Amino acid sequence: MTPEPTPVVRAGELRELGDALTRLADALLARGVPLQDAMDAFELRFLKAAVHRHGGNLSHAATELGIHRNTLRSKLQRNGRRPR
Repeated sequence: MTPEPTPVVRAGELRELGDALTRLADALLARGVPLQDAMDAFELRFLKAAVHRHGGNLSHAATELGIHRNTLRSKLQRNGRRPR
């Protein structure tokens, strides 16, 4: 299985995503979530989504993310998930 090409995001979609991120940031700030905690939570979900998109294949997920497989593995382990 080869990694899927990165989809092109249109300007309208970028605005929608930006608006969603702003709402999320506002909600996290209102709850007193520290920046590092918010970034760690986002990163873990982002990494897990990439791994899921590639059926658990860390090499393909890492390629899509633009990082080395060992970096992906390390980040997932640091956040409590044991990669295959």
